[in-house]
Amino acid sequence: MFFSSSIAFFIALTSPGPDTAIIINQCSRKGRAAGIFTAIGIGSGILIHCILAVTGISLLAVNYPPVKIFISLIGGAYIFYIGVSFFISESSKTELASSNASGNFFIGFITNIFNIKAFIFFISLFSILVESIDGVFFYIYPIYFALCTSIWFSFLSILLTSPKYNYLNIYDNFLVKIIVSTILCGIGLYIIFSSIYEYL
Repeated sequence: MFFSSSIAFFIALTSPGPDTAIIINQCSRKGRAAGIFTAIGIGSGILIHCILAVTGISLLAVNYPPVKIFISLIGGAYIFYIGVSFFISESSKTELASSNASGNFFIGFITNIFNIKAFIFFISLFSILVESIDGVFFYIYPIYFALCTSIWFSFLSILLTSPKYNYLNIYDNFLVKIIVSTILCGIGLYIIFSSIYEYL
């Protein structure tokens, strides 16, 4: 069960989504270190998702429509804000100078914690694993998924900013910034409007 759940998690982890877009955006705007701290923030968000799913809190929240739409709207609005912030930001050098570890961590954490798809994914995953989660496994699963997430997105940050792969090095690439910021805005709007439509 651990192996099959790990495969399912890895497929979901490597699939493009808000977290991937945030990492690309952070790397292109602020460089490798920002991407890595953002990755740690995303991993911490996954840890919270896992704990909420294991304890059953997530299931109660998602089954209560007002809570579900609140999470979706906050997440969509924040992702949209991140996308828009590029268009009103100053030069990369100014951004890099003003960036800090806690700020980048927070961006990754908030983006992931309000990702309704991650919320639902871990509810589904842990509803299958609930019978095998006892004793030490109660602690292993959340920590394992959180570490894998941080490692994957840190690796992606290093790869995207590596001088060895100039065709992938996206730091200070204006075109990449525009494309990714537009995608983030699109994802944010999609989450907002689809959530409102589903609620109504």
